[in-house]
Amino acid sequence: MTEARERRGVFGEVTDAYEAARPGYPSALVDDVLDYARLDGAPVVEVGAGTGKASTAFAARDIDLVCVEHDARMAEVLAAGCAPYPRTSVVVSGFEQWQPPAERYGLLFSAQAWHWIDPATRWTLAFEALRPGAAIALFWNQYQVRDPQARAALVAAHQRHGAAELSPATLGSADREPLDRYNQQPLPELLADDRYRDAEFRYYRSEYSYTGSRYQDLLASLSAYRLLPRAARGASRRCRPGGGHPRRHSRTRGRHQPPPRPHPKRVAAANSRPAPAPAAAAVCG
Repeated sequence: MTEARERRGVFGEVTDAYEAARPGYPSALVDDVLDYARLDGAPVVEVGAGTGKASTAFAARDIDLVCVEHDARMAEVLAAGCAPYPRTSVVVSGFEQWQPPAERYGLLFSAQAWHWIDPATRWTLAFEALRPGAAIALFWNQYQVRDPQARAALVAAHQRHGAAELSPATLGSADREPLDRYNQQPLPELLADDRYRDAEFRYYRSEYSYTGSRYQDLLASLSAYRLLPRAARGASRRCRPGGGHPRRHSRTRGRHQPPPRPHPKRVAAANSRPAPAPAAAAVCG
């Protein structure tokens, strides 16, 4: 986890670009997560809140929300964005070091961040923070450049500057499967863990238009680009795409299941074209 811990610290270097260029999440996803969680007044915790790309969407639903973010620079932007929501608070801490209060949560969600949490402890820490019957919801954005000419130009630029391995993950392709490695990572772990049940997996799709400079900001906010040599990183910022950039939202969620009574897991997958953005869920007890 050393490399992951180092990589997850680069986002604070570019908080302005991150906040300006990173897409948010559709209201349908927020609706589905809250419907699934059935909070009934229980508080909610977000892990790896970043600058609040998902936080404000949930905070606007008039819930008691605690946002845990390890980077103080990101948390400063997060706190400013959440200021209009008096029932939302920000805690500057890594999830691995955070101590939950005695009152357990009815929902834990994480947007674009669960892969940064230590896999050796993340499911146990989540379980311990949740009340019986609570829910866990994990989601990601996936990127795909729609315009084939713009995508070809961007792929060529990546190849010229020694970053060809990054282009499939950030540019997508016409035949790219909507499920990528970030979504594949947590789902088998979730399904194999008897503390969670009733897993679901869903896709959402929306389209986002970027100007050339805004797209440069998006690339600058991605950890893989932050770790490139300075010369290659500067070259990536000179690439200017055209056309829309659909974003795919991935969610894994689940309910907290009480031990020692294992529950069968029911997995529902929706992958209907032309709306291939992925998502999944489960229950904890």
